[in-house]
Amino acid sequence: MKIKAIHVFFIVTIIIFAAIAVFLAIRAIPTIAIDGDDIMQDLAMAQPVDDILISPEPTPIPTPPRPPQVHNATMAFVGDIMGHIEQLNAARVSPGVYDFNHAFRYVSRHFATADFSIGNLETTIVRPEMGFAGWPLFRSPIALAEAVQNAGISFLTTGNNHSFDAGAAGVIQTIEALNYLGIPYTGTFLSYDERYDITMVDVNGITFALIAFTYSTNAISLDADGRMMLDQTWWCRGEMNWMVKYIYHDRVGQSVIDYELIAETIARARALNPDFVVILPHIGLEYYGTMGDHRDTFDVNTDPRWYHWMRTINFMLESGADIIMSSHPHTLLPAEFVYVTELDGSVRRAFVAYSMANFISAQRTRPREASAIFYLDFEKVEGERAIITGARYTPIWVQGRDFTIFPVTYTLEQLAQGAQMDLNSNEIARIRQVQLDVTHMLSGAPIPEEYMQEYYEITRSRMLEEWPGRDIWGELPWR
Repeated sequence: MKIKAIHVFFIVTIIIFAAIAVFLAIRAIPTIAIDGDDIMQDLAMAQPVDDILISPEPTPIPTPPRPPQVHNATMAFVGDIMGHIEQLNAARVSPGVYDFNHAFRYVSRHFATADFSIGNLETTIVRPEMGFAGWPLFRSPIALAEAVQNAGISFLTTGNNHSFDAGAAGVIQTIEALNYLGIPYTGTFLSYDERYDITMVDVNGITFALIAFTYSTNAISLDADGRMMLDQTWWCRGEMNWMVKYIYHDRVGQSVIDYELIAETIARARALNPDFVVILPHIGLEYYGTMGDHRDTFDVNTDPRWYHWMRTINFMLESGADIIMSSHPHTLLPAEFVYVTELDGSVRRAFVAYSMANFISAQRTRPREASAIFYLDFEKVEGERAIITGARYTPIWVQGRDFTIFPVTYTLEQLAQGAQMDLNSNEIARIRQVQLDVTHMLSGAPIPEEYMQEYYEITRSRMLEEWPGRDIWGELPWR
């Protein structure tokens, strides 16, 4: 009996251990599967795709388009920079030493607001041994050009009716002086080939082609040795007359216009693909409409001198000029936008100032001592055609004692605040009248002092087909 009990005990023990072994084997199966690569594939096949947690690829953020680049520029323009003997005397510090800086001490602030400034140098700059002189053959010291540069004028035109006042030597010495000071220029030339070069300037990413013409050189021609010939039968036929660009070949009647020279020069400028072609002509009739000349009628039929002048301006516009800033008449005339219809039907907005008058001179007969600084604003949007966005001016007046240029608005504001500014009562009264006269001329109506601004917009406009004159300009303050 004992033996059977022991057998049973061993049998039960074996069964228990076998059961435990089976149980442990079953428990071990998931652990082995999780550690294998095959089970992951089986699980992936067994589960729906949507249930698999997979990190999505990041959605790319589109790069916003680069905004077009916008360029802006402001250019300032002034008229004739003269060198009368009275100016020389006022600027003389000691024998042979001159300082003209005092004349520009108030006006220089107005060039600081522009990116580029242009004036017409209507005198020659010569060395002392040639001798300095005023009218009729202007010869000025380099100190005048230096003061103009110090005032903030960036660029000078040198082609005008006084270019030959000191012969070829005067042309050469003027260019040498400007090169020495680093003042760029156009209008006179040292070689025949140079005459055909187009002066290009870049102002804040906007490009300008600058062209200077003159209507005459006061009947002075240069022979092959560069000497002056005063025989009018040789006018415009001198051996060295290529040193300037004539556009009139009839000094008195101004009726023979060199259309070929105008068109060819503008075409060469256009071929350089500038944003704007700027013409700086010395052109027109001195003192037009201001000295009581009965011929000054502003009428095509009764005033042929004015007609030839205007048709020259219109031809420049037709030929591709965008901006025409004229000097020579010495008195202020209107300025306006002109809309030119191109061959493709598009309309181009151009601007014309018919006379910027004197910037500085010793001419005292009213209104030759009154003028303005002109400003043109430009914008160029990348991929688009550059445009003139606006035109402005500020009136100026030249004192007759030391030939200081007074900005009218600034001066009247300073006087109202108690400043003296070395002006007597008559001069202050004249400045107040200049405020009315200049705004009348350029804005179409006189603007009283109580509505005075530092800058005034120019808004007159016409189509090219319309002729300027009283019908367009209205009644102007001819004095």
